[in-house]
Amino acid sequence: MGLYIQIHSMHGLIRPQKPEIGRDVDTGGQVVYVLELAKALARLKKVERVDLVTRRIRDSNYPGYSKPVEPISDKAFIVRLECGPPGYIKKVDLWPHIGEYAENTRKYIRKLRRKPDILHGNYADAGLVCSKLSEELAIPFVHTGHSLGLPKMRSLGVNRANRQEFEEVFHFEKRLAAEQKIIDTASAIVASTKEEFKNQYKGYKIGKNISKFRFIPPGINLGRFYPPKKRGLSGEEQKTMRFFQNLLDQDLKSPAKPFITALSRLNKVKNINGLMQAYSSDRQLQSMANLVIFAQIQDTGTYGQKLIKKLNSMIRKHNLYGKVSMPAISLDYDKQVPEYYRFAAQRRSVFVNPALMEPFGLTVLEASACGLPVVATKNGGPSEIIADGRTGLLIDPRDTRDIARKLKLLLGSRVLWNEISENSQRNIRRNFSWDLCAKNYLRVFGSAIGQTRQAK
Repeated sequence: MGLYIQIHSMHGLIRPQKPEIGRDVDTGGQVVYVLELAKALARLKKVERVDLVTRRIRDSNYPGYSKPVEPISDKAFIVRLECGPPGYIKKVDLWPHIGEYAENTRKYIRKLRRKPDILHGNYADAGLVCSKLSEELAIPFVHTGHSLGLPKMRSLGVNRANRQEFEEVFHFEKRLAAEQKIIDTASAIVASTKEEFKNQYKGYKIGKNISKFRFIPPGINLGRFYPPKKRGLSGEEQKTMRFFQNLLDQDLKSPAKPFITALSRLNKVKNINGLMQAYSSDRQLQSMANLVIFAQIQDTGTYGQKLIKKLNSMIRKHNLYGKVSMPAISLDYDKQVPEYYRFAAQRRSVFVNPALMEPFGLTVLEASACGLPVVATKNGGPSEIIADGRTGLLIDPRDTRDIARKLKLLLGSRVLWNEISENSQRNIRRNFSWDLCAKNYLRVFGSAIGQTRQAK
């Protein structure tokens, strides 16, 4: 009998086809991560079944998330459990409903008449559930944090004077307690990079738990993210390319120029504001390339709305009309995002991730795999993906002059652009596939299962 793996990821919008990445702040890289990991684990011979367990959503504004069970592949399934009100709620508001989710997971396991061989928690909410179930049912538990509360508090500038104000929105006290319990009770804890571990887990009580940490970089779907075809585009691909060209034609005075581009949610840490400042303050950079930002602005929240106003204010102040495009659309992750990277690569453009802190940087992998050179923050995961000057360029995200300088360096050298494009593709193919990621996880799962059996 093969392994039965339960992956838990409570928040956001999770469905097998056309995930709505960027629709809101809770539907981002973690959703891609758990979906792709579930599919890759299910492809392994030693795995019999993978359940990706999440919250059921019955909401007319969010159709497609109400089926209790939905197949991802032959051996992988999305399982949706009742948890709180029927409609969509943000992850910061899930804490009162953790107990209900845990109880419904117990009921689901009893209904199957088979305990999972391993529980895999993602983020603090699902991690707390897995910690409780692990203790009650004697099932080993592996955790992936994705992002943690203490670095979030640091990035928001939380202090004694304003802590209560932030507590009312983010419930940091519950989150930090959950994260510490996870550290203390998990069989193993997965971080994407050593840099992520160093930055994310600083301030937690690690002690002897240091031996639990494992480093597994995520992958990307190489069947979806690949460089531009030299010939023979399908009719659908040609249609998508025309769609992107039409967007540029509408907004830009010189749409044939290369462009600097970012795909990002609108939150403070992503630093889209810093990118706009770097571009608006450098006339030479403006002459070399346009700026195109897909900010995924369907559900922006208060901060996102303020940021959009600020970006538009900078466009007016520096008279960037015809040089900047911010399409008010959300790209389909499965089809449009890969095609957009290829479209940008064909135009000899540059992708930029200017985040103040990036735990990993999935967009860096995706753009690189499509042959689109990357300029990315030196803070966090990108520093372990990119060999600076060979497979991309690293920047200080708080230094707008450094951002502009590195962008000009890449845009101004055809030789460097070609070298980085080719080297980065090779790097991704060798080191960052989901199949490799799944095999690494399976080793960690196997070790955790072995430890639990020895302890009995």
